[in-house]
Formats: sequence, C-alpha cells, structure tokens
Amino acid sequence: MTDPFPSPLVAVVDDDPGIRGSLNSLLRSAGLASVSFESAEALLADDPARFAWVITDLHMPGMTGLELQAEIGRRGCDCEMIVMTAFPTRASQSQALGAGARAFLTKPIDADLLLEAIEGAA
Repeated sequence: MTDPFPSPLVAVVDDDPGIRGSLNSLLRSAGLASVSFESAEALLADDPARFAWVITDLHMPGMTGLELQAEIGRRGCDCEMIVMTAFPTRASQSQALGAGARAFLTKPIDADLLLEAIEGAA
C-alpha cells in the first residue's frame, strides 16, 4: 500500500562519505527518506526540486554549500536549506542565514538540533 502522506525527501550533500552515512542513518531513524550526494554538482545533476530539504556541507571541492544554496534559489526550487561546517565563521553563518537557510550547524552535528530544525519547519 502506498503511503498517502510520504515523508519529505531530504538531500544530504557532503564530500565526506562518513558524514553522509551518519546523517542518512539519523534521518532514517527519524522516519525521513534521504538521498546522499558527494558534491553540489551531483545534486544539481539530479533534480533538486524533488527535495523538501537540502542539508549541505559548507566547504567542499568544486561548488561550496553557499554556491549551491544560491544556485538552488536561482532555479526556483522551494526546498529548505541547512548548512553545516566544521569551520564556522560569523561571515559564513550570516551569509547562509541571510540567504534563507533554516539553520547553520557546526560539525560534529548535534542530532537533536538537526531534527529540531527540520521538525520546526514542518
């Protein structure tokens, strides 16, 4: 039987496979479906509009998380963004939140804060 109210689909974008795996496990344990991508370019080659949420690393080879956030906005995708980084600065936090990110989280990710950000917007 098909679920009439499927859970929102979450994209996890990080160049670190360990982070991607951990976040996918966390999201699944919370009842959320997720798809992981090793780069911003890989997500953009897919269909970013199909995701309700994009959780992205800030610093990645190639396109950064902030550049991804801007490109998703340019494409008119109506998804919520969460930006995460191991190296936070006030400038990057201000830029991400100013561009509409729902949350700016520091690695290692606090599972409760991540899930609160997602549930708070649902």
